[in-house]
Amino acid sequence: MSSLFNMDSPVMRFLSRVCDIMILNILCIICCIPIITAGASITALYSITLKMVRGEESYIFKGFFKAFKENFKQSTIIWIIMAVLGIFIYMDYRATAFLPGKMSSIFQILIGALSILYFMVLVYIFPYTARFINDIKNIFKNSLLIAILNLPWTILLVVIPLGLGFLTLLTTTTLIYGSMIWLLLGFASVAYLCSIILRKVFEKYEPHEETENEIPEISEK
Repeated sequence: MSSLFNMDSPVMRFLSRVCDIMILNILCIICCIPIITAGASITALYSITLKMVRGEESYIFKGFFKAFKENFKQSTIIWIIMAVLGIFIYMDYRATAFLPGKMSSIFQILIGALSILYFMVLVYIFPYTARFINDIKNIFKNSLLIAILNLPWTILLVVIPLGLGFLTLLTTTTLIYGSMIWLLLGFASVAYLCSIILRKVFEKYEPHEETENEIPEISEK
């Protein structure tokens, strides 16, 4: 029985990981509150979860705020660009309702295709920024290329948060309890789960003699 509560036991390691995820979740939510800092907060979140799944343990508070500070400028610019694009896509979709007949359906399909590309980039761009050093232009380009070249994983990365979000909004009951879970550990849990997949994807583009935050240029075939 005493071995159950040993710090190296599976139970204690699991509880310690849950505690870390809860702390990360709270830090991420607090740092997202000003809205403009959401990009830096999400990048910092993935910086820690990617290290967790790689076995590169670090201090949660220190690691989070270090990544937040280091990636603040790039992540904020990327966040603004993605937010503006998201609003633009949403407004265009709403505007299709005022188009006549088949024109409305055609534009809805085109905007739907654009939305798919948007989400494909979105699920990679902040983890990519957390893991690799690059300029903003190449961050967008490589995020899209990685998404396309790893399409099955990309679909899973898109479905996980959207599916959980859909389940949360399913009924009033799921909304109440789901919101509590999201606030407690939901966002960090999703980031951790996605980081398991992202680790497999990113390993393909890391040098054999690994230097953290570096990635070779991806060339089109």
